[in-house]
Amino acid sequence: MQFPGFRPEAFQFFKDLAQNNNHAWFAEHKADYDQLVVEPMRGLMEEMRPFVAEFAPLLRPHRSVDEHFSKIEWGAQQPPDTPPYKTSFYCFFWNTRMQRLHDAWLYAGLSSDGVTLGFSIYDSGRLGRGRLQEVFLPRIATDLELLDSYIKASYLRRGFEFHRYERAPGRLGLREVDSFPSKPAAWGETLGWVVSRQIGPASGRLGAATFLSECHETFRRLYPLYGFASDVESGWKAKLAAAQ
Repeated sequence: MQFPGFRPEAFQFFKDLAQNNNHAWFAEHKADYDQLVVEPMRGLMEEMRPFVAEFAPLLRPHRSVDEHFSKIEWGAQQPPDTPPYKTSFYCFFWNTRMQRLHDAWLYAGLSSDGVTLGFSIYDSGRLGRGRLQEVFLPRIATDLELLDSYIKASYLRRGFEFHRYERAPGRLGLREVDSFPSKPAAWGETLGWVVSRQIGPASGRLGAATFLSECHETFRRLYPLYGFASDVESGWKAKLAAAQ
């Protein structure tokens, strides 16, 4: 399946969904959702498969790429006043030998604001200890300077946004805090860390060939962050240093 690029109607779909977030409207526009959102994402995953297999083999997708998609409906665990549908859609690349929420991942996301390409890692919560607790935070404690050096060498502070989250009361249970503290001790309560860039809906870079190139270039720059956060092999540090 070929990736056709993202059409302007895909971003309009999410804008309309935000204004009509109910089962009746979604049922009426389910075909638009499939055609404008799901099918292009499925094509993107298939086109990215050989690149990921060569460049980041740990993140090789399942045979069925649909297993790498986010759910459009909120789960039953959400409060009663939550609208039934999410206003974004994501595909994830992670080590499929693990549960996704245990691992770090690279992703592409679609919403009314455009397309987001990024890296993220979160606390796995009730699922048990994951890479954030077992790998990422211990390496922050001992090798924060190495991570900072890679970020500077790769110019990730140009055109990328950084977000860090800690626990907070309320429905989501997270609050955004200083994205990159200079002292390792300040990272201790981290529940999530995200590095991403966004391509707006009016950009000319959303066509098939151009966007695939954007994905390749962005994932090449972000994959060393995955190595820092999740690679348990002994040579991870040499790999990160070599990527600079």
